[in-house]
Amino acid sequence: MSEAPVISVQNVSKAYRIWESPAARLTAPLQESLGRTMPKASAGRRWLSDRAQASYRDFWALRDVSFEVQRGESIGIIGRNGSGKSTLLQIIAGTLQPTEGKVSVKGRVAALLELGSGFNQDFTGRENVYLNGAVLGLSRQEIDHRFDQIAAFADIGDFIEQPVKTYSSGMFVRLAFAVQTAVEPQVLIVDEALSVGDVFFQQRCYERMRQLLDTGVCVVLASHDLGSVQRFCANTLVFRRGTVAFRGPSAEATKVYFQLEQEEKVAAFAAAPGKTSAPTPPPMVSTGNVSIPGWPSQITLPELIEGKAIGNGWARCTAVAVCRETGEPCALFQQGETMAVFYEFEVLRDMEFCIGNITIADRTSQPVHSKVTLQDGIRGPAHVTRGTRLRFRQDTELNVRCGDYTLDVSLDMITADLLAQPGITYAEYMAAQLRICEMHAIATFSVRLREETAPFQLLHFGLTGMPSRSFIDVVLPAQGS
Repeated sequence: MSEAPVISVQNVSKAYRIWESPAARLTAPLQESLGRTMPKASAGRRWLSDRAQASYRDFWALRDVSFEVQRGESIGIIGRNGSGKSTLLQIIAGTLQPTEGKVSVKGRVAALLELGSGFNQDFTGRENVYLNGAVLGLSRQEIDHRFDQIAAFADIGDFIEQPVKTYSSGMFVRLAFAVQTAVEPQVLIVDEALSVGDVFFQQRCYERMRQLLDTGVCVVLASHDLGSVQRFCANTLVFRRGTVAFRGPSAEATKVYFQLEQEEKVAAFAAAPGKTSAPTPPPMVSTGNVSIPGWPSQITLPELIEGKAIGNGWARCTAVAVCRETGEPCALFQQGETMAVFYEFEVLRDMEFCIGNITIADRTSQPVHSKVTLQDGIRGPAHVTRGTRLRFRQDTELNVRCGDYTLDVSLDMITADLLAQPGITYAEYMAAQLRICEMHAIATFSVRLREETAPFQLLHFGLTGMPSRSFIDVVLPAQGS
């Protein structure tokens, strides 16, 4: 028999009543109460009921959400602000009741929902440790036994004897996380709180959460840091306007999240009034009609492409090849060798400036390299018409750790007026970028050690090898010393 889930969320919905005026908040309940005293079929009862209902509307923060979490499972929750993430976490934690549906949680729940929740601002850190411990069901003797461990993990020194209203946000979350994870919970809920901590504390927090997972604790992590969610959580829920738009592997969930964001940007772009003329882009290198060097004579799209394509239907990928620098197909490279990626997109709708993009991800789905053709100073025409085929070649020197990797290729678009600006910032590009078509994990390849052994077979340690220089000087001891 399979083990019962630790967290079970069944058809949960949450509505908030929005009143048309402060006065309506007072009068509508009175009208409803008065109407209930009248006969059911009376006109007066119907009039009062209609009058009361007209004074408010229901905003549904969550709609029909269902999922389960098993013992020792980590699950991520991502979505834009206002998508319902925090509302759901409060319902799981028991601080908020659902309007509809049922939530079942087995065991002690420790929740880090928002900065300052559960702390008395006038109490010292020590006093708040005992206060929070008592709220979570620990006796004073149990808190005494754990106090030194909590203080050591928080690492805020003598500030633990000071009122928490004097704490920085980082000190606050240090102490809160230390308390919540020291009570031996069965469920740990973290809602964006770790974003205020420094990198060293975040590393300790994730290591602590991994230790809890190993003991069978369920961890629910909501964060805008998609990289952290992807690294820590096996599965992730993507929320959109109060509903679950996707549940599955975290790597795929982040793709869906970006795709949903792109759909909104595409809709806004399509609804914008047409431009009378396009600004002239600055001079850059253009491929024009010049054939791409080394383009393979036979290049086909790998199988199972339909399940890997993410896009808005404005273009489709028609070819991908992973090759050596000379154009020969290859799936096994030596560290430091150059990989050439050839790919082609067919344009299915008139578009503006199009950009090619490749992303290399490691076996944990973490991107280790991503670059668009614009960053190499390469651009195509400011406008492309339906039926055009855009071919790209991107060469990458594989200064990465030896291992297995996947490759994404995509076609992006930005408007020509943005390109006409003298310099494009990262924020401007990300705000304007439209992801037209992305082929997720369309190819795999491996990087192995170099064959030569001198001076050293491994080019570098760590994940990637960045350009560097080294110096050495030898200072001999003075004579007679």
